[in-house]
Amino acid sequence: MAHDALFAGALRGALVLCAALLAMPLLRRAASSTRRLVLALGLAAALVVPVLSAALPAWHVRAPSLALPLHGRIVAERPVAGPAPAPATAPALSPAAPSPRRVDPLTLVTGAWALGALLLLVRLASSLARARAVVRRATPAPGWERARARARAATGVSVQVRETSELDAPAVCGVLSPVVLVPRAAEGWDEQRRHHVLLHELAHVRRRDGLAQIVADLAVALHWMDPLAWLCARRLRVERELAADDAALEHGARPSSYAEDLLAIAGALPAPAGVLGMGEPARLAARVRAVLARGRRRAPLGAAKTAAIVAAASTAAVAVACTAPTGAAAGSAASASAPPAADASGSSIDPAIQAIADAELDRTLRDWAASAGVVVVLDPSTGRVLADAGRDHGARADLARLRASLPGSTMKVVTLAAAFDAGLASPAESIDCENGAFHYAGDTIHDASPHGVLPLPQAVAVSSNIAFAKLFDRIGGDRLERELRALHFGEAPGSIPDRIDDHSLRGVVTAIGEGATATPLQIAAAYAAVADGGRYVAPTFSAHATAHPEPVMKPETARTVMAMLDQVVGSDIGTGKLARVDGARVAGKTGTAEWDLPGGGEAYYASFVGIVPEDAPRFVILVGVEQPQRRPGDDFAGGPQVAAPAFARIAARALALAAR
Repeated sequence: MAHDALFAGALRGALVLCAALLAMPLLRRAASSTRRLVLALGLAAALVVPVLSAALPAWHVRAPSLALPLHGRIVAERPVAGPAPAPATAPALSPAAPSPRRVDPLTLVTGAWALGALLLLVRLASSLARARAVVRRATPAPGWERARARARAATGVSVQVRETSELDAPAVCGVLSPVVLVPRAAEGWDEQRRHHVLLHELAHVRRRDGLAQIVADLAVALHWMDPLAWLCARRLRVERELAADDAALEHGARPSSYAEDLLAIAGALPAPAGVLGMGEPARLAARVRAVLARGRRRAPLGAAKTAAIVAAASTAAVAVACTAPTGAAAGSAASASAPPAADASGSSIDPAIQAIADAELDRTLRDWAASAGVVVVLDPSTGRVLADAGRDHGARADLARLRASLPGSTMKVVTLAAAFDAGLASPAESIDCENGAFHYAGDTIHDASPHGVLPLPQAVAVSSNIAFAKLFDRIGGDRLERELRALHFGEAPGSIPDRIDDHSLRGVVTAIGEGATATPLQIAAAYAAVADGGRYVAPTFSAHATAHPEPVMKPETARTVMAMLDQVVGSDIGTGKLARVDGARVAGKTGTAEWDLPGGGEAYYASFVGIVPEDAPRFVILVGVEQPQRRPGDDFAGGPQVAAPAFARIAARALALAAR
């Protein structure tokens, strides 16, 4: 989303600008030219990092919130024993009333940023145009030829010198063809002062300070809301002038006479924007002290050290641009970031549905003594997030977008879609579930209970790992990976294996939901694609966003998958029977993931994601619970037991709201 990209770019820019400013105290004994180089590179990095971030592939830093291994244990989901209790009740639906149109604060911030950036860019363009106009109106300065030849002999740099009545102090203008401008009053200056002036201005030319200034102005325009950008640009101007003064002294100027000339020139009016004026009065006393200081380091870095600094800065910029946190890094961010406020102006969040999600999540976490949990409610046709409730150890947290985990069997919908889309499976076929134990790729895959030959809809209803292992053998690793990516899995902070080989244990593990990580929002969006006839719509938190559907599976595939998910809830043997809602059909899937923690112990993630009503999808609802504890009398605390009942309560209450 545009808001996310803007804020991510601002954060990345702030990181490199902060690094450049923090380097200044460490370089206090270095030459000013070194500090000038670091500041210029910092501003350049802040300018290009957002572009690099959009153009280059992301490098995912994997540090999962629950210390995820390469893949979890293959979990055989246990359905609820005995008959299902009475389902939650939902009344008949009527069309929802449109919510009033409100202004999104994020849109206001984005608009303010864009307006400010535009004004600064216009000011920069205007300043450059005025500076070029001054150069065009200036006339040659033949009286400066001796000083020009002397400075060229000392520095090896030759530029044109022109006189103008529009400046009161010397300045340099231009990038490709720089010109030194001197005031008409300079006709009375002696040769020594003229020599000092040219040594100073030619230092700017040699170091491409005109280009550096334009880059700094562009970076400030891009990051104008960040005070670090203004501080960095201001410090660059100071170090740039100190470095030019040092260069003049390095090329033979006497400190005392140079300081006297500097004081005389700096007394004039400052140069206009668009040119680099020698007489800038800013920090004049500090410049004079620096000129007269003994033992001050003035020599610039050699070519090798300069190249090393440039290479290090470039590497850091690419790293900042491309690094994207996943897992624990994302989880930490989630803990510090609350989800969008339910009453935020312009937000897609429905306050009433958000309140339901919050209440039912708190109830579920309390009932199962769980450490964290999430509820996401999506409108499948628009991708709008109607509710986003997240808790992490009692605190609000944006787990839906930021915390990736092993989802378990909810990912089996991807394997189903890949098989049906390729014509490699049929709902009329049956699969041998091998009586609950299947030897595969040197390991044994288990189901929760032994089954022989089952019709495919029943194999899906009981969440048979063996059936899905056999489906994976048909579709192969490449097709499974394409289906995962089509449904936008593998995007940060989620991840999928780098390579999925045919007939491999890793492939089977991925096909049954234990070999890839995904955020709750990514899972919900995939089910929304099934609900919307095979069209993927990117989730959005803006009430005014326009949906741009992407066809990701055939419509008939989506209908077939929906029928399979109906059996998970509607069948008496289905793992999702506790997700039933009276008065509305539900299509959904339970999920249970389990893995070992490095320090000992086990991690659990129980979830259910469902589509309701199945015949006219209004909501996609995901419930995910981390570390649920088994209650007295329970032999299991997975998706069927923990998340499915919470889904039913949320769905019934949301449908009741929609029917009003």
